[in-house]
Amino acid sequence: AEPLTITTIKLYAEIQDNFLPTPAKSHYLFNLRDVSKVFQGVYLANPKLYEEKEQILRLWFHESCRVFMDRLINLEDREKFKIAIDNCMDSGLQMRMKEVVGDDPDMVFAGINLSSPEAEDPPYDYISDRKGLKAFMEQKVDDYNVMFKKA
Repeated sequence: AEPLTITTIKLYAEIQDNFLPTPAKSHYLFNLRDVSKVFQGVYLANPKLYEEKEQILRLWFHESCRVFMDRLINLEDREKFKIAIDNCMDSGLQMRMKEVVGDDPDMVFAGINLSSPEAEDPPYDYISDRKGLKAFMEQKVDDYNVMFKKA
């Protein structure tokens, strides 16, 4: 756990230094709460599902991207972030981003059970079935629209 913590703090420092607020990017304000948000997401996971190092790092990568990269407004900044996280992972965790995410850098983790949508308290896990996820989300939107239909 210590290398993950140190790497997260190093990533935070890198972001603080390289993604400064400007008039066009006034929301590029990062603070230590962002570090805690990364770990909040990691703690959502059921430890029994994450016994391999790669699984934990995949979840950590996802949470770091959601907390930091989702605020970045252009592709140039997102690419800079990916380079920064790859460098931090290499120096702190001895793994490269490509080893962790493979061919899916836009991973989705959620507390959804696609095979049993009404399941109580499904585990927070990686969703690899994008078509199933899309169908699930479309069904939820349809259900919402039926429930709150304007007269």
